[in-house]
Amino acid sequence: MNRLCKLLILSTVITLTACSTGPEVGTQKVTEPTAASKPNPATKPSVPAPVKPSRPPVLSELVGKYSLFAGSEISFGINEQGGKLFVSTLGQTSELEQVSPTNFKLAGGREVNFDYSREGKYDRFRTESDGRTQLFIRNESLERGRKGVTKQAVYTWQLVNALKPGGYTYSRFMSPSRGLVDYSVYLPPDWKRDSKKTYPLVFFLHGQTGWERSFPDSVPAKQLNDWIAKKFIPPMVVVSLRTGRLNGKEEEQWSSARNETLLTSEKPEELRAFVREQFRAGMTPEMTAIHGHSRGSRGAIHYALKYPTSFSSAVANAFVSDYALQETMQIASQNLPQIRSEGIPLRISIGDRDEFALNMGRRASPIIHRFLNNLQIPHEYEVFPGVDHGFVNVWNTKQKSGLPNGLAELQFHAGAWAAGSNAKQVVATAKP
Repeated sequence: MNRLCKLLILSTVITLTACSTGPEVGTQKVTEPTAASKPNPATKPSVPAPVKPSRPPVLSELVGKYSLFAGSEISFGINEQGGKLFVSTLGQTSELEQVSPTNFKLAGGREVNFDYSREGKYDRFRTESDGRTQLFIRNESLERGRKGVTKQAVYTWQLVNALKPGGYTYSRFMSPSRGLVDYSVYLPPDWKRDSKKTYPLVFFLHGQTGWERSFPDSVPAKQLNDWIAKKFIPPMVVVSLRTGRLNGKEEEQWSSARNETLLTSEKPEELRAFVREQFRAGMTPEMTAIHGHSRGSRGAIHYALKYPTSFSSAVANAFVSDYALQETMQIASQNLPQIRSEGIPLRISIGDRDEFALNMGRRASPIIHRFLNNLQIPHEYEVFPGVDHGFVNVWNTKQKSGLPNGLAELQFHAGAWAAGSNAKQVVATAKP
């Protein structure tokens, strides 16, 4: 039982969820725009009205396997036995104490509240940890939701109607190289659909078991808006991607061939062209940064060393992927002439209380730091005292300058953008 409760806490701490209302799934009938028509922000998608169940659920209707998203390792099985519900994960099973037809409690008092979809089906439950709500949805509904729409025109039309300048928007992109790609996008407060203003871009790569909401869950839009308003950083667009699944199960490395194409291709139907068309961001490689945490930090280093002309800068937070060291060092050695002549600003940061380093002996960050030094590849390297592996803590800890690390690392990207574009605009220096 303790192990089960700890997992619920852990899944929040490692920043897997983003907001109190998770992604709405299910089959939604959308009137598809014609190829010649352009998205009209004033027109709302045609969807049926939500269906309210006519009665409370019986226990058998709540049975199933629930996950954060399709293919997620964070999942729970709900089973019925002897007129009671039990929740299982990682071989551990615990009874759910029934309070009402839709409200249950775990030992220790954590509530589990079942809810219904727009179609009136009880296929999800919510539970809170540290003030954050986690939404788990039955696997069949998640899979049905991903198969509901297969044309980019529909996703784009829905996106245009939902865009939130000064906030996060969630949508999907049909990539020729990787198929369906879930993503979130942060747009700065001054972003307008009918404007011609362009913006620098940050691609964010999440860590293992993360998803497109990992960055929004860790970095409030209000924080970015405030830094932009104070001119600590320039207005920018942040696109946080969900990595793929191999065979529908194994989480795909950011360095895979499919992800390489997704992130670097300049073809008109791929991700970069889509982001430029829809958000007017990252119009050139010199205005396109890459930033990753944990497994995503391995990706950021990979792209900095293998594709230096495709990005402006790279930041790697909490790099602990020791299994990738040999490949990463080989890429650096083989690509050394290009890195020395066309290399981009690279920064690596990690906490000295990182659990993977302390408990599993992971040494990827200091090893790659020494290796890059030996090759005379310029880069920044910083170790934060008292900071663990969590992205929220790495983001908010203070650098030696007194600045929050997240702010300073965005300024790191901004410096590369300014250098790459010969920009004359001076970004105000934040005061600690």
